[in-house]
Amino acid sequence: MLKYLVQLTFDLMPAGLIIGMLLAYIKFNFPRLGSRILYAACCAGVAAAAVMAVIINTPNPLSKKLNLGYIAYIDLWTIAVFAIGLLLLILLSIPILQRITKKAGQILTYLAASAIVVSLLFYCLPAVFAYPKNFNVGTPVYAQGSAVFTTDFLFRFIGVILGALLAVIAFIAVYKIERRMKSPWHKVFPIAMALILLLRYSGIAVKLMLARRIIHQTHFLFTMVKIGVNYSKWFLIAEMIVALAAAVCLYVTNLKVREEYSNPAQHRKIKARMRNNHRWAVVLAVCVLLAGINVTVIDAYNNKAPDEAPVEETQVVGTDVIVPLTAVEDGHLHRFGYTTDDGVLVKFIVVQKPGSSAYGVGLDACEICGDAGYFERDEQIVCRRCDVVMNKNTIGFKGGCNPIVIDYRVENGQIIVPIQTLVDHQDEFR
Repeated sequence: MLKYLVQLTFDLMPAGLIIGMLLAYIKFNFPRLGSRILYAACCAGVAAAAVMAVIINTPNPLSKKLNLGYIAYIDLWTIAVFAIGLLLLILLSIPILQRITKKAGQILTYLAASAIVVSLLFYCLPAVFAYPKNFNVGTPVYAQGSAVFTTDFLFRFIGVILGALLAVIAFIAVYKIERRMKSPWHKVFPIAMALILLLRYSGIAVKLMLARRIIHQTHFLFTMVKIGVNYSKWFLIAEMIVALAAAVCLYVTNLKVREEYSNPAQHRKIKARMRNNHRWAVVLAVCVLLAGINVTVIDAYNNKAPDEAPVEETQVVGTDVIVPLTAVEDGHLHRFGYTTDDGVLVKFIVVQKPGSSAYGVGLDACEICGDAGYFERDEQIVCRRCDVVMNKNTIGFKGGCNPIVIDYRVENGQIIVPIQTLVDHQDEFR
């Protein structure tokens, strides 16, 4: 249950907050036609995501192609559409351009906002729609075919419902708050939140392009991937802070009656509207607080990492690090390290391949997930960041989430790793 509660928060909360603000922003500037177009874009995004979820998760020729890697290109195009729509919307929110473009500017604003909404929903929802497919995975009773609605199924379903409900309430609350926001704050908060999400998606896009060998890795791109992947939680927290700031802004601006009124009835009407504003501000603040607990406390409890294999002792002989084969011939994961002159501990792993005298050697880091490292679970090597299981026979080869390949040789019953090889990769562990 906790897994799906946290995952729904990660998947739906950013989209819910931004789309809620965007709907209010468009309705604020273009009351009639704009909101209708955006509602239509929401329906189109949900429908497209549902179709994609069905294609990916049902056996058919197209799903085989998508699962072989084409889905990465679809994600890249989706992120590109989101980025173009966001940048266009920011440009069209500038007053000077609004006056110059006029009617054409309105049409472009509709298109930009619709592109953001459709791309967000298309990117986030397919995984959410596929959750029920995995509800009974690992449930022995279901595997035997004697039951479908097991206790595990029920708990996981409750987790999905609670996570979705939290995102929907936050969506409604942020929409109500943004509708009541005065200029220029009605522009600042949605743009700030969308820019945060764009930074997060930029790291994901670079990761996908590196994985598909579309671009070549550089230190800068590797840093972008580390930020986008390793700090995805903090991007979500930053988005929630922006939403909380909007709630606080509305609450503070409605503490005192600043409007002119001519009679007590009008005064009571203003006070009632202010109390309503306060309630929506509190609702959004509570949603943000609960979401923050989900992605910090509950996520840490639910994903408590297994104990990391200790960094074992090595021998340094001349310009090489020496690992005796007798220390790694049990078939389990072994972690070794060397501290460079810059004080950086460069770690590498060694594992004997099943049914073979060969050994897999690589850094305790990969090109996709950075220095998150690996651990052993049920005699399998697993990435700590993305939980991908490594094939022991492929460790030592490039590709996917495999450990970064390093130079080594096996001589006289020893694995010999040149120190210079480890020094050359110290940036991955900074």
